[in-house]
Amino acid sequence: KSFHRTPYPSISPSRPELSQTRKTVLVTGGNSGIGYAIAEAFLQASARKVFVTGRRAEATEDAAAQLTTATNGQGEAVGLVCDVFDAKAVDELWNTLEGQGTTVDVLVLNAVKIPKAVPLLENGAAEVWKDFDANVRAQLQWAERFYKQQGQGVPGPKVLINVSTFAIHDHRITAEKPAYGLTKNAASLAMQLIAQDTPAEKMHVVNFNPGGVFTQATRKEGWKEDAYAFNSAELPGQFAVWLASVEAAFLHGRFVWTEWDVEELKSGPIRERIEQDPDFLKVGVNGL
Repeated sequence: KSFHRTPYPSISPSRPELSQTRKTVLVTGGNSGIGYAIAEAFLQASARKVFVTGRRAEATEDAAAQLTTATNGQGEAVGLVCDVFDAKAVDELWNTLEGQGTTVDVLVLNAVKIPKAVPLLENGAAEVWKDFDANVRAQLQWAERFYKQQGQGVPGPKVLINVSTFAIHDHRITAEKPAYGLTKNAASLAMQLIAQDTPAEKMHVVNFNPGGVFTQATRKEGWKEDAYAFNSAELPGQFAVWLASVEAAFLHGRFVWTEWDVEELKSGPIRERIEQDPDFLKVGVNGL
């Protein structure tokens, strides 16, 4: 019943119950927008180190420096220059981390390729397949390398958070970009199936819709800041920290909206339905 557009006490990174102490976090596309807000929130929750990826060296390094300063040195932010959709570059990044003895405890899949605003058949199968390569194949590669790390990291389950979108179930909203909803739906289903095959005690997996946030990417898409009731970027940032906590363990394999109230999710009729209905809040065909 409650619908949030700004942060609220239950998801505050300062809550001891949400502490990410000693953890190492990696946020793809974390040098700006929602990814930056997520990285900042994890540092506020006392993460030891937060890696943020970006394609441009200067922007990525600047973002890391700003994150460290903004959180008063509570943890260390490190920029990693990487094309997250390039299979070779991704393997090189993970090999480097492993060579340094670094184990990632929390992986946030935030980077996304925005497809062209044309119908699927006009776009053509070859172009749509490129979107699949970035938004599905690449996400699976990141998830696989994260899952198969050799190091142990902080005791407890690894956490894999996929920044999804409401376009996976409301295709009318992004009708001008059908390949976006298509590929993000497939990626969310992939994470859901990974969760189905992976005990939550080993790796907690969850998909979430960050809601509408006005970012540089939003501006490039032609949106104006007063055109919509945009959410604060800090809302999905702090919500992601809550998803990585023990309090959200019951959402393993589910899809949730960042605007939903976590207290209503944790208890009452919604929690009961989550416990009783294995298909509730999952990708599938409604009504069957």
